[in-house]
Amino acid sequence: MFAWPGIGRYLIDGVNGRDFPVVQATVLLIAIGFVVGNLITDLLLVYIDPRIRFE
Repeated sequence: MFAWPGIGRYLIDGVNGRDFPVVQATVLLIAIGFVVGNLITDLLLVYIDPRIRFE
């Protein structure tokens, strides 16, 4: 399992091979993961710290 190449390696291979759909898909996937991670972090922060409220 740990010998499988990851998404970063897939992105580098796509850039080196000029495979634009692969590059677009991996960048989109990374961006979505970043946004979802920030959203989850913000929601957990609101849950943990009662001084923070949605306005």
